[in-house]
Amino acid sequence: MLREKPVFKRMIATGEEQMSKLASQLLSNERFMSALQKTVSAALDAKGTMEKGVQTALAAMNIPTAGDVKKLEGKIEELEKVFEGLSAKIAELQKKEPTSQAERTSASSAGTPST
Repeated sequence: MLREKPVFKRMIATGEEQMSKLASQLLSNERFMSALQKTVSAALDAKGTMEKGVQTALAAMNIPTAGDVKKLEGKIEELEKVFEGLSAKIAELQKKEPTSQAERTSASSAGTPST
């Protein structure tokens, strides 16, 4: 309701115009841009230092990091694939085994004389 009033609309338009001018002036100012770059760079450096500190603290407490968990998940997936392959091979051997046992049984009974 308040935004529909003409006075309020003019105030918003004027504020947007002033902010746009200020932003343009700041972005064209080399000293401001240099200071902004330095600030962003320092913030990124601080973030990296903090992350290393957290990793060190977690390692000292034997608490795995997210990276450690991801590595373990990858290893588990690899082991699951190996396990599936071995299970399939065992199943194949088990299917062949009864045939081999039957052949051995018939061969041993054919070689023994009946009384």
